[in-house]
Amino acid sequence: MPEILVAGETLVDFLPGEGATLRDVEGFSHRPGGAPANVAVGLARLGVVPAFWTRLGGDPFGDFLAETLGSELIPTTQIERVDGNTTLAVVSLPETDDRRFRFYGAGDVTFGFDPDAVPTDALASASWVHLGGVALTHPRGREAMVELATRAADHGCTVSFDVNYRPDLVAEGATDDVLAALREVVEASDVVFCSEEEVAETGLSSRWGAGLARDLCALGPHTAVVTLGADGALAASTADAPWGEATVRHEGFAVESRDTTGAGDAFTAGLIARLAAGSGSDADGPSDEESNERGASDGAALDDALAFANATAALSVRDIGGMSALPTREAVAAFLDDDDA
Repeated sequence: MPEILVAGETLVDFLPGEGATLRDVEGFSHRPGGAPANVAVGLARLGVVPAFWTRLGGDPFGDFLAETLGSELIPTTQIERVDGNTTLAVVSLPETDDRRFRFYGAGDVTFGFDPDAVPTDALASASWVHLGGVALTHPRGREAMVELATRAADHGCTVSFDVNYRPDLVAEGATDDVLAALREVVEASDVVFCSEEEVAETGLSSRWGAGLARDLCALGPHTAVVTLGADGALAASTADAPWGEATVRHEGFAVESRDTTGAGDAFTAGLIARLAAGSGSDADGPSDEESNERGASDGAALDDALAFANATAALSVRDIGGMSALPTREAVAAFLDDDDA
């Protein structure tokens, strides 16, 4: 079983009830969220319980999040409780074209990771480290995440990074610093996740699709994964990748969607679980013998992982809430079996 460390924010998503606009909504329901937190819980439900470096406020919402992570069997070793209030993310109504999230709170509690608290001890046993880009918008979080990525690479860990660029969280005058840190983490990473839209705002690439993925690989990662929403995802890898040089595309699965919040995080958890464990490590995918027959460098493992990740994301949109809708490994396996039937 791979040892995985996830790092980044845990916060509360406020989901609106009925109304034409957020101003007209009469009530909200609160759900646990935060992209890295969703990935950590997604991995746990897929049978790969990670360590999780995160910060929780000392307020009742922090208690709620601590209880939620505990119920998912996430170890408490790297979970910090700090004074202050939890950041809230108000989710826009599905039918609006407004930005997806509006963040409320100073951000110091949720995003202000201490660079001196980087869990170096956890890196000694970790084979894979995943971190998210939102913490880069905070000065201390920026320094901490760059330090974590660099140390993880030095320890020989596979480093994956979700770009997740949120310009609305960047303080005035700090854009250049945030984008420089983002590029530094990309260069230190082995696997990078992104959407086309968010990268267009970073200057990392001006291309789309496979061209974007190849541009990211040219910066240092051996694998770049581009999520395409309802159109699935694509990935490109170089000869340095354990799964060999390849460009693969999976169109995704047609399902009835109730809430797309956290679908990208579900996808990320699915891909990491599959690649970190090895595509031929269980009965849900091709065996080692089958993979060898197809060749170690023909992208079979990456193609299989992309299908598994898209299935994980597809199941996650069939219920309300990013974290609460994350599927189990058994549910994903059954879904894929039904699709093959």
